Amino acid sequence: MAWAELTDCRAYYEVIGEGEPLLLIPGLGATCRLWDPIVPELARHFTLIMLDNRGMGLSKAKRKPRTLADYSSDYAELLDYLNVDETHVLGLSLGGIAAQRLAVDHPQRIKRLILMSCADRFSPYLLRITALLGHSLRWFPRMLFLQTMELLATAPLYLDEHVDEIDRMMKEKCNDPVPKSAMATQLRCLLRSELEPADYRITSPTLVVAGEYDALIPACYAKIMANKIPGSHFVLLKGAGHNPLTEMPDISLPLVIKYLRDGEIEVPEMVETRAETSFHKNKPAGNSAVNQLVSSPSKGSQL
Repeated sequence: MAWAELTDCRAYYEVIGEGEPLLLIPGLGATCRLWDPIVPELARHFTLIMLDNRGMGLSKAKRKPRTLADYSSDYAELLDYLNVDETHVLGLSLGGIAAQRLAVDHPQRIKRLILMSCADRFSPYLLRITALLGHSLRWFPRMLFLQTMELLATAPLYLDEHVDEIDRMMKEKCNDPVPKSAMATQLRCLLRSELEPADYRITSPTLVVAGEYDALIPACYAKIMANKIPGSHFVLLKGAGHNPLTEMPDISLPLVIKYLRDGEIEVPEMVETRAETSFHKNKPAGNSAVNQLVSSPSKGSQL
């Protein structure tokens, strides 16, 4: 466990692995624990720099962030602290939007950039999604808020196949909740962080990855973003939701590793999405599951 005393943050970070440095930036409400399932494989190829964003997890804010430019400053300072002049960067969701800001503010620090499940501007659809998240964060019991996030973020057949695992994960999050105020701060930073088109310049070699069934930030917006980044590559992962690294690591991880290590794109051969899963074969639908999904606990579920 290690902390770096930065200007506006006491940043918690972990460094693991061997090879060129790779900064991993987590998404909304997430900490560096987000990466745990894929750390063993990534650490075989890269020196991973994993951090908790300012005000999240074990990182303590000395000053509350106002925009994602504040996160960008934290990342650059942490790289200075670690004596890292240049690094690969992978950002997921909010982390991808923050990674874009790092690429705009400090282009010389990034060797190759992967933007996963994110966009560069807030369309009316994305503004309404953000408003929905803000409303549910403020008013919904904790479990119902998490269910809302999972429903928007998870590919339908993946959710069907892994519903017990997902429910168990949500219960664990309820037992150790992220403070409501910290997530609200991140949402406000998102809404204040849109760059003017004239200021949006990313020169780093960039790979943009999106999931076919991502309803939080649909793939069409990732494609629009990729078209604005000179020389970038766009890959749509069929059958994936908001986090392809969790839902299909056997496909998304080789794509990430190959691009960061060699600068090459190997578009994966996507297996045709199955028409049914073991859930549909072995678990007849019933009202009990529906009731569990739409009704939230009345006690112990608040953020």
